[in-house]
Amino acid sequence: MKDYFPQFDLTGYAVYQPLTPSTAAIQAENLTFFSRLGSIGLGKFGDVWKGELRTKQGAASVALRQVTENVPDIMQIVKYLQKLPNHQNIVKCLGYCEEYRTTVHEFVSGGTLLTFLQFNNQSSKSPYGNIKPAKPRFDESKLLKFAWQVAKGMEFLASNKIIHGNLCAHNIMMTEDRICKISDYGMTSFMPLSGSKPTRWMSPEGMQNKKWSIEGDVWSYGILLWEIVTLGARPYPKMTMDMVKQQVTKGYRMPRPSHCGQELYSIMTSCWEMEPEKRCSYNAIQRKLEPTMEVYHEYLSLQNLDERLYESVADITV
Repeated sequence: MKDYFPQFDLTGYAVYQPLTPSTAAIQAENLTFFSRLGSIGLGKFGDVWKGELRTKQGAASVALRQVTENVPDIMQIVKYLQKLPNHQNIVKCLGYCEEYRTTVHEFVSGGTLLTFLQFNNQSSKSPYGNIKPAKPRFDESKLLKFAWQVAKGMEFLASNKIIHGNLCAHNIMMTEDRICKISDYGMTSFMPLSGSKPTRWMSPEGMQNKKWSIEGDVWSYGILLWEIVTLGARPYPKMTMDMVKQQVTKGYRMPRPSHCGQELYSIMTSCWEMEPEKRCSYNAIQRKLEPTMEVYHEYLSLQNLDERLYESVADITV
């Protein structure tokens, strides 16, 4: 069974393309459910399973998300998501099976960013309980690489008018070679927020007015950046959700962690402007992060090469 279908091998680097059906409507006989993906399965819309998608070109491992809530016009939404250009920092949506009420996605085998951060952390007596380990297993530059990748993926979604609505480290998947890919996007913006509970990643206007927006996602990105810096700590530590909602809508912002540089903290606070239109853009966030990532210049160049190659790859038909 193939997880990916090799397309090009230029300058010694292979570029892989997930097997992609030509239609968003996937028949039940082409899907097999294998196993529930543990904590990854605690999705907003239902459990997530590892499975298999069979096409004329072969079989591929896929992630299957069961849709438990009523999403109006779900097939039209999935058709739009499936036709999006491939992006290295986005989990590809492959289609929807109406019989199983399940969306089908590219399978990413490395777990979530949150689990990765916490697993690579070591015990500490810091106020946050899990930050600044005495012997870090990766340095700040590598952490900022993750933040840069997420910003690049979110810029792609925003440019395609897609609101995430639930951006957090738990919804960022990791490949085996440590590439961040954004998941669980595309459905939230088509659903009413009225029945949703506030979260620690939600913007003040989201908590008050219950509105999804791209600017609200920028706020959430700032919280995710704080998660990365603190190696997966829980935002607003020692505060209940009621306290978070009350204080954030009054202007409270999490203070700068003692080990976090002022320049990085300024990126967080630029995402946490009370007025949505004043928040930093994803493009500006990338520009601010890049000077600290010069050692990863080769990685950035290769990612741009991969994206150019992705654009020239034809879809695989069923």
